Amino acid sequence: MSRPTSHDAGVRTRRRSRPLVRLVTLCAALGAALLTPGAAGAAGSRNQDAYRDLGATTRLDWMANIADDTSLGAMSLPGTHDTLSIHGGAAVQTQEDFGDSAKTLKAQLEHGIRAIDIRVRVSGGAAFTVHHGVVYQKANFDDVLSETRAFLKKYPSETVVMRLRSECPYGKSGPTDCAHEKKPKCPDGQSDSDACSKNPQPVTSSDVRTLFGKYVSNYRGLFYSPSVTGGGSAPVPRLADVRGKLVLGSFDNVDSDAYGIQTFNKHQEDHWNAESVQRKWDYVKENVDRAVRDDKDEMYVTYSSASHSLIRLPFEYAGGYWQEQGGVRTEVQGVNYRLMKYLDGGDSGRVGVVMMDFPGWALVDNIISRNNGHIPKGSGNRAIWLVNSDKTYVNSQYRRCMVRGPEFDSSKSGGLVTQRECQSKAPSSHQWGAEQPTSFDGKGFFWIKSSNGKCLTVPYNNGTPPSAGTQLFWWDCETRWFSGSQMWNVVPTKVGSVTDSKKSFRFVNNWTGLCLSMDPATASATGGKVTQDTCPK
Repeated sequence: MSRPTSHDAGVRTRRRSRPLVRLVTLCAALGAALLTPGAAGAAGSRNQDAYRDLGATTRLDWMANIADDTSLGAMSLPGTHDTLSIHGGAAVQTQEDFGDSAKTLKAQLEHGIRAIDIRVRVSGGAAFTVHHGVVYQKANFDDVLSETRAFLKKYPSETVVMRLRSECPYGKSGPTDCAHEKKPKCPDGQSDSDACSKNPQPVTSSDVRTLFGKYVSNYRGLFYSPSVTGGGSAPVPRLADVRGKLVLGSFDNVDSDAYGIQTFNKHQEDHWNAESVQRKWDYVKENVDRAVRDDKDEMYVTYSSASHSLIRLPFEYAGGYWQEQGGVRTEVQGVNYRLMKYLDGGDSGRVGVVMMDFPGWALVDNIISRNNGHIPKGSGNRAIWLVNSDKTYVNSQYRRCMVRGPEFDSSKSGGLVTQRECQSKAPSSHQWGAEQPTSFDGKGFFWIKSSNGKCLTVPYNNGTPPSAGTQLFWWDCETRWFSGSQMWNVVPTKVGSVTDSKKSFRFVNNWTGLCLSMDPATASATGGKVTQDTCPK
């Protein structure tokens, strides 16, 4: 078998180049709910959309419309692994080269990247220099902080999360290692040209922490203070608390866990030397799925990057390659393309922080789009509902309660779903809840059940999905098999404004793809229709 050929074979490095499920606990009244991507809104179809082409600078302030009360742990942040690794050849380079002195970071931030991975070495005892292993990346930590500060000053709605790592060993280095070094202090009367200057002294982790503290002081106001005090890791903050700030997610290899944000390293995927692209993709998908399912206010970090000695290089894991076996040439898709397609069309369900090699614009967009549920939808929409602790479902536009309406007949097996003015003490006919079926595989979807145990149902209509505007029923729950007319996807969203938002939900029917809604013509009437309608974006 011949050596596999990368997508980049013969291409020189450029200076500038151009059903996923989400199971969440919504609240005590609602229970758990599933998020699945829709067909609309997919970004990217080609490998180059996911790999090496960051596209246009259209994502400069994409956080501006995210609600202030959104937890950083609930967000999806596109990031770069070894953010400034642009020198050292194919075995070391992990990002497109937009220039030295952290100009590559500047370009990434302008293209929507909001999580960075900075590796530093102490050089001369007085400064952090940026390295990938032994290779100096022609940037210093001052460059990183200066570019980040300039960006956040220009776009104060944004925040940047940084993983900082002391990259090199402490003490004596090997042939392929860098070592932290500080310039020796020569005795009085001897100069730097004397023999004493040829024996640099080892740097300790304490020295690294002390030096970092000096950077924090020199860049006063830049960092999110609770993350850099060194007195203990900080609770996961809200977006309002970190707008315009650089958040230290973690400070690694410094013999201390007293920095950063709690849980930043708790749910982490970083099989950096996975034996194959397929295996790496399996790891990535598994952690992303865990992030989507977990409703706890904790950080998830997934490194989609890998390198396996000289057998498989970073750009091959990211961008894929061609291989030939038995005279047949086949393409192995990279992790970036697979992740882009996996996230295509989905606009809900946090995936956490995703640290990538050579990301493309569509992959970045598909991660950002996962934050759409945190963008308040104005004062309300008839297809968005508030769920209260008394188990009432209140329409966000009309402020009316969904009601189990009159029975069809004396059998009481079903009836109409209506709406009316909400009561100060909710009667049982106003109460609903989301519940997973136990007698069959619900495929992640849920019943919306009335207090009498009946299910919210789209009329069967002789097997043809009914149109928008159709009034809904309550009906006996089908317990023998999956019935899409009774299965709902519950998608968290928000109403209000960026500074004053309320959690709310879209309920999407599995069969019709339409959302639980209200009939505008009867919205003010007691007994008005509860219907299905086109889902809001």
